[in-house]
Amino acid sequence: MTFIRICLLSLSLFTSLSLNAKCVKGPDFVRTELSGWGVSLALGTINITNSAVQPVGSPLAANVVNFYDNPRYTKGPESIMWVCDIADKNNIYEIIATNGNDRNGGFFDIGAFDGYPNYYATLFRNVAIRLTHVNSGRVFTRNYQRIPMTNYVVSPDGLKIYIRLKDFSPIRADLIRVSSTTSSGQAPSDYCAKRDQLTSGSYTCNQPNGYVSFCSEGSPDAYCDVGDSAYIYNGWWKDNWMSINMGGVAPMAELVSKRTCTAKSVTPVVTFPPITVDALNNGGKSQGTFTVNILCEGLAGTGTVSGLTALGMQVPYENYQAALRLNLVNSSGGVSYLLPTDLGVSGMASGVGIQIANANDGMIRNFIGWQRCNAAPSNCATGEAGGWYDAREGAQVVNNGGTLGISEYAINFNAYLSRIGNQTVRAGQVYASAQILVKVQ
Repeated sequence: MTFIRICLLSLSLFTSLSLNAKCVKGPDFVRTELSGWGVSLALGTINITNSAVQPVGSPLAANVVNFYDNPRYTKGPESIMWVCDIADKNNIYEIIATNGNDRNGGFFDIGAFDGYPNYYATLFRNVAIRLTHVNSGRVFTRNYQRIPMTNYVVSPDGLKIYIRLKDFSPIRADLIRVSSTTSSGQAPSDYCAKRDQLTSGSYTCNQPNGYVSFCSEGSPDAYCDVGDSAYIYNGWWKDNWMSINMGGVAPMAELVSKRTCTAKSVTPVVTFPPITVDALNNGGKSQGTFTVNILCEGLAGTGTVSGLTALGMQVPYENYQAALRLNLVNSSGGVSYLLPTDLGVSGMASGVGIQIANANDGMIRNFIGWQRCNAAPSNCATGEAGGWYDAREGAQVVNNGGTLGISEYAINFNAYLSRIGNQTVRAGQVYASAQILVKVQ
């Protein structure tokens, strides 16, 4: 959404509004609503290939970003964005919506045609994006959604609340392959004016894919939009929107078309034999096994450097946050243990984690985390330290399709339940999950 700003406001009106405002911009407020000022989704390299191995609905990329990832916020997560009266603690909201007025920014719910609603068209042909407000689980749509804010700090005198940058929810982006494309002349705006969507190259359009704004009824600066973002965007003029971008701000997403591999199947449940607390404290492990099957196009190159296809297992985002607190994440973003999921119920084990190894060599592998890459996609490959490994390492051929066909491979893994360092082990059940990723680096 891009406009030429014409600001004509009398001093008397400004003074009147300021005196009545309950929420005002804080000392660290920074504008990020303009197209080139948003936070990059840092989605890296996105590969579109043969639909036989990458059918409609195939996941292409995912990432979670925080607004303090935006370099315009020089004071970081603790930046005080808004100051409100304590009486307004139940009148503060995040509002989320796609960039609904733009052809490739959030107007077309292009995934709905294929049975994947709320995946919106992007500048990349056959690539759709879904944005999710992590704290609430709400998915972005064209219609504005109001989500109560519960994270803030209270001033020492108890009269004010401070909304910091880190109090806004992280935003998750998921890309999938879709069958449809967009056409010009239907959306209110086609700012990047591309006759056709891009089939390769950088995401050069600076139009945001979504916005988050701060809302407090009765506070003019914290305007609360309602309705369809394709046609209503009054709050944009108040500067309280924060934009979210695939392109226009670094690092931009990159679209390629390379022969690759994809995950076909995985053993759905890995069961560990029971083990005692004493055994774990003495270095014992409980072992399970599982198999990952992948499909590879003929002549697909596999490895961990840029342009080749690698395989890894990614921990859930919440699990990654817990691993950070336990110092289980290395400088490349790799995670040493898959932690049990906190189900919020009694009887769950703690002090333990899961490690994996390729059964072919027995070497313990890192899991993939959610570390943000701030470099160009070609420099985002983190290799084995980041949890990525040659996709065919230790693979056994199930079906050889030759250089022109599609081959299937099976890779066997061992999983080990063990004590984490010097953690105190508490008996109970263990539940954990990870996602298999096969991706061009």
